[in-house]
Amino acid sequence: MARVKLGKLLVTGMMKLRQTYEACLRCFIEMSFFFMFKYHDYDKRKKTCKVCGRNFTRKPTSDNCPGVPIRELRADEILPGGLSAVNRRLKSGSIPVAYKDFTDNSRSKKRDESVFIYKFSDTEIIDKSLPPAFYSEPDIPEKLNPISEHRMRSQKLEPKPGAKPIAITREWAKDGDFYQYWLYYYSKDDCQPGNSLGYITKGRLKSEYHLSEGWIKKLGEPDLIQDNPYYKRAAGMKLYNLGRVRQFLKDNADDYAAWLALRERYVINAKPLIEAAKARKQLKEQLSAAPSSMKKGNQKQLRQNVMCLECSASTFLEDGIFCAIHPMSLPDGVPEQNFCPDFQC
Repeated sequence: MARVKLGKLLVTGMMKLRQTYEACLRCFIEMSFFFMFKYHDYDKRKKTCKVCGRNFTRKPTSDNCPGVPIRELRADEILPGGLSAVNRRLKSGSIPVAYKDFTDNSRSKKRDESVFIYKFSDTEIIDKSLPPAFYSEPDIPEKLNPISEHRMRSQKLEPKPGAKPIAITREWAKDGDFYQYWLYYYSKDDCQPGNSLGYITKGRLKSEYHLSEGWIKKLGEPDLIQDNPYYKRAAGMKLYNLGRVRQFLKDNADDYAAWLALRERYVINAKPLIEAAKARKQLKEQLSAAPSSMKKGNQKQLRQNVMCLECSASTFLEDGIFCAIHPMSLPDGVPEQNFCPDFQC
């Protein structure tokens, strides 16, 4: 028993020692910049610091010399505060080459470590799976012909199959609190008409794709959560990227097909079918309620609309009825003189 207790005490002591070591290491890292500040190497003849170059009327007594020259940022240099915005971090053992300060030297007086200047070559990429990162869209070379996902979405465009993003920028958004995210850019030559960059609500996933809570959980977390446009106090509206949803269903095609078959569902969108049924019912009501004085041509036109909706060769799209047999227009004389000869039950 004594040996067991002694072993437990040793394990507890080692854990506490490790925690103390990690805390000291974090403190050392946080204070490493602070230790760079030192007393000025005063040049009495020039009345300047030999290291940072600051001017003094008399010998300084404060230890706020950054230890490197004070000057402006150059083209091949970067401040540590801007590294995360371009998906980079400092390499281990990197040493600053200069210090960026105001004319009144207020930053060095406050020992501000965030404005030490580093060579860009002393940084490395954080996430190598991401495309090249830039501070803003104007920084992306014009020869890449970039277009952002936001603009593609507004113009109803989507990337071509197999197209890869050419750049990213760090952007801000607000969902209760402010947060940052990567905005992807594609080449305009790699775009095509489509809505795969659009979003779909959780409710539409259930009604149009017949996904259950289990399937939605398998799909993963929503890509975007926005304030509910109808009820401000309600929970945020969960939005899923259409392209990700479609790719997920393709990757799980066998299981998804079996799921629909068990529930006697079809891959075809349920919403257009519902809209078509409503339109068909409305046209039938208009046809039955038409007065006897109605012109014969109008009756035929109403009847032809009902037939088009019931025809198996047509489908109901957002812009109207699309006929697979006559995609451009109906045959001559339809529906003025006669009904469509290609009607299919």
